[in-house]
Amino acid sequence: MKTLIKLLLPIALLVSCEAPKGVEVLATTSVVADAARQLLPPEVEVQALMQSNIDPHSYKPIERDVHTINTAKIVLHNGLHLEGKMTEILEKVSLNKPVYAMSEPLSSSELINVGPNVVDPHIWFDLKLWERCVRELAVFLSEQFPEHRAIIQNNSEAYSAELLIAHNTFYNQSSKVPDSLRAIVTAHDAFSYFGRAYNIQVKGLQGISTAAEFGVKDMSSTANFIIETGLSTVFTETSVNSKSIEALKEAVEQKGGRVSLGKPLYSDALGEQGTTEASLIGAFTYNTTQILNSWK
Repeated sequence: MKTLIKLLLPIALLVSCEAPKGVEVLATTSVVADAARQLLPPEVEVQALMQSNIDPHSYKPIERDVHTINTAKIVLHNGLHLEGKMTEILEKVSLNKPVYAMSEPLSSSELINVGPNVVDPHIWFDLKLWERCVRELAVFLSEQFPEHRAIIQNNSEAYSAELLIAHNTFYNQSSKVPDSLRAIVTAHDAFSYFGRAYNIQVKGLQGISTAAEFGVKDMSSTANFIIETGLSTVFTETSVNSKSIEALKEAVEQKGGRVSLGKPLYSDALGEQGTTEASLIGAFTYNTTQILNSWK
């Protein structure tokens, strides 16, 4: 027995000293991870750094996250400063490995500017716009995984069709609703691309980043907007604290109006793995169902 242990010990030490294998594809958010999973075969590991219900605007990477980024084969992110506190890390990592931004294919004319040198990063809920981003991601992934090129291309074509069907379905559904009713109020301004794509008036209590502060004036003007448009429902978000919208409901009531809290919408993060809403199309369908119901 002692002889056997002596023989096995060097092997055990050799295995334990090997560097841990990094993930093949690391995505910063669940939205970006979903796009990669739709394109790649199951044997290629895709991991989201930020899990469901995590707000990417305020997310601060810990030491373990930095290690995961450094050991990943490739890194995918949204871009447009969605991952605000990770920008510097992503820039450094890009010097040593492929780092790709989903927003890269979009021109300035397709983006929504919200201030001097500030662009709204919430591009994924315009499914037609996101479809373009996904097609270009497929090109990038084909270069990184040439052995899976055919599968990636086939998956890209199939998924593009699904995105466009979901886009057209909601566009047709919402078009039947009178213009005066097509409006939503959410916790923060994450739905501007959604509003532009589907002709919906959108107002967020906070700005495009949840790190932005809102004041009494913001609360009052949003409450007035709700009363003037006759909205019956306001929406919290799964990745944003609901206290601001609860306070908004009270502000509406103080002005003599009445509004209820709708089910939380998916905005900066998708649902838990294993649920329908863990995919972008699933989350989009859930959101649009809640919104259409609020207009009835």
